[in-house]
Amino acid sequence: MEQDLLKIAEQRSKTHVGHASQRVLSKDYNIVGVSGEFAFGDKFNLKVDDSIKPSGDKGVDFVLDLIVGEDQQSFTVDVKTARLPYNLLLEVGKPVVDMYVLADYNNGDSILLGWEWGIKLSQAPSKDFGYGVINHYISALDLRPMEELYERSKR
Repeated sequence: MEQDLLKIAEQRSKTHVGHASQRVLSKDYNIVGVSGEFAFGDKFNLKVDDSIKPSGDKGVDFVLDLIVGEDQQSFTVDVKTARLPYNLLLEVGKPVVDMYVLADYNNGDSILLGWEWGIKLSQAPSKDFGYGVINHYISALDLRPMEELYERSKR
């Protein structure tokens, strides 16, 4: 798995070199991000998308099927991974997906901390956390528990 993670992270970095949308805010940020995606994929038995997307993924890392009442519905998911995951962040003005998941990256592995609906995150307060990017944010302590998604998912 680690070899796949490194391969995908390197491929993404090379694909987006020089793109205006690429912001390198931390060392090895693609490895950090892919690690969170692998953690989510592993937990929900979903494959990380390793296809080349020169225009980006529009914020969609996965499509997750959940039980809603008596029915099953599909939801788009964006996994946000950080070394210091104090808040779940969504850049102001970016397209909003159905749900966001916050993951904590530490020494090559990520653990899933919590999640929130995209509409709620997009309506949360916003501020600059020191990188010149204005983000909506919800504290990691205020996120919905991952157990809620596990229970409603089709595993």
